Amino acid sequence: MKQDKPNIVLMYADDMGYGDFGLFNDGHVRTPNLDHLITQSTCLTQHYSGSPVCSPSRAALLTGRYPHRTGAITPQETRGLDRIHTSETTIGDVFKENGYCTGMVGKWHNGALDPRYHPNNRGFDEFVGFRGGWADYYRWNLDINGQVSKSDGRYLTDVLGDAAVDFITRHSDEPFLLLVPFNAPHSPLQAPEELTERYQSMGLNGSVSLVYAMIESMDQSVGRILDTIEECGLANNTIVMFTSDNGPEFAVRDDLVPEGESTDATRYNCGYNGSKGSVFEGGIKVPMIIRWPDGLPNGQREI
Repeated sequence: MKQDKPNIVLMYADDMGYGDFGLFNDGHVRTPNLDHLITQSTCLTQHYSGSPVCSPSRAALLTGRYPHRTGAITPQETRGLDRIHTSETTIGDVFKENGYCTGMVGKWHNGALDPRYHPNNRGFDEFVGFRGGWADYYRWNLDINGQVSKSDGRYLTDVLGDAAVDFITRHSDEPFLLLVPFNAPHSPLQAPEELTERYQSMGLNGSVSLVYAMIESMDQSVGRILDTIEECGLANNTIVMFTSDNGPEFAVRDDLVPEGESTDATRYNCGYNGSKGSVFEGGIKVPMIIRWPDGLPNGQREI
């Protein structure tokens, strides 16, 4: 059914740098679905995240305001410093008030420990994900609209991809806003073995191999989401976006890498100085990919 209102699917990675996209990489990481999406989209090449760390960056994206105005000033959830003030209006609030079904699948981290800040209370009709800063990729606990679902052993990135596909399929006959904040490639560094081995065979160290494998797995979920949008007949009038919350993390805590692996995840980042936590370009310059066939030109790089 033709809709007058465009659907919106906004996907974003966690600690994925500019150089972690296959199209901008030095030839190692594989992201065929994202690469193809870029060729179909307008790619903003002077796009910057709202902060070099997680919670403030997400607060800026959710509210359109400088993060320090929202109350989310650091990722320190145990001190309540990741929270967006309840007086703030989120993108979920705006779209819900305008007749959209609103959903979020993935990482929240803008109020982890107080139910007042739960996504269901911040404009999102449906939430499947986790509210804190990170989750184990195999031993996860998912919050599904306030109820906890225990891990069934599947890889978390695949689980989030399935939930996003399910949301799109169920709401294909009404306008919807869906945010998909993946937690990849944020630590702990865990990835399917068959993907990791490919990068190790290139001579990359264990941590970089895991990061690239995590990104490739996320790219596969992105592909399934894009396929679902196409299969539901929604591609032309759905605004699809992909970005990252900040630049790459190069130094990983030793308890968040497999035993015996290097904690050095330094990798190609297009020559930019700095990384996550830095306001040099390596910490805050990330692409914003926007595809909307009914409203924007494709294959365009906005420099």
